[in-house]
Amino acid sequence: MLGRLIVLLGIVSLLAGCGDPALHPITGKVSLDGKTYERLLVYFHPLDREPNEFSIGVGETDKDGVLVLRTSAGPGIATGNYRVTFSCIQALRGGKTLTLGAGSEKADDDRSLVTKDIVPPQYGSKTESPVEFQVKSGENIFEFDIPGK
Repeated sequence: MLGRLIVLLGIVSLLAGCGDPALHPITGKVSLDGKTYERLLVYFHPLDREPNEFSIGVGETDKDGVLVLRTSAGPGIATGNYRVTFSCIQALRGGKTLTLGAGSEKADDDRSLVTKDIVPPQYGSKTESPVEFQVKSGENIFEFDIPGK
């Protein structure tokens, strides 16, 4: 009887530690060489743990450069240290410049579409980006101007 109670207490204590980590909001503003872009993508990659659905953050700016970060688990991200990378894909079609992002139409079969990431390559690399950010409990504000090429 005592053995069953010990096993039951062990299982309960293991389950108590399996909850999702708290997600903390990250908002802010991101620009590239002083200019804001709609659909500039921002990624937070964990430095102090293995990536999982709670620790990789993704955000997309609006036309004013305003950013709201989220994970697959919802808005916000777990506390910790992150390397930040950026991507802003622009396309040229018939002399018109388009900025492509997560909500863009697919252009896989459009051979007249020429794409280019306008963010300097260093800032798009998980290993080379010099931008790091520490997420703390509560609200976090991330503001950054990516230097131009």
